[in-house]
Amino acid sequence: MSIKDKLKKNFVISQLRRASFRWEGRWKSEKRSKLKTRGEYFCEECGLVCKKKDTQMDHTIPVVDPIMGFTNFDDYIDRLFCSEEGFKRLCKPCHEEKTEKENIVRRES
Repeated sequence: MSIKDKLKKNFVISQLRRASFRWEGRWKSEKRSKLKTRGEYFCEECGLVCKKKDTQMDHTIPVVDPIMGFTNFDDYIDRLFCSEEGFKRLCKPCHEEKTEKENIVRRES
């Protein structure tokens, strides 16, 4: 892949990621984990109550397959713009642990 093609791919991916923050499935999932106390959410993995800044939205199925990597834009878009059930709010430690497990799989394949 040429440098120009890589730049195009990276640009499109960054724009898709930005658009995904306004995706209905994502904000519905965000509401699911919100507590009545202003600005507090619970981790859907461990149950820890945190401020929003200490949590992250996670795709339950990784957007880029850990084994196959990036396959094509159709798969990428389907995984990025998933339904409400495809998202989880995780505290940062749980998110880091999940990401590390996925990275181990990536390195081994």
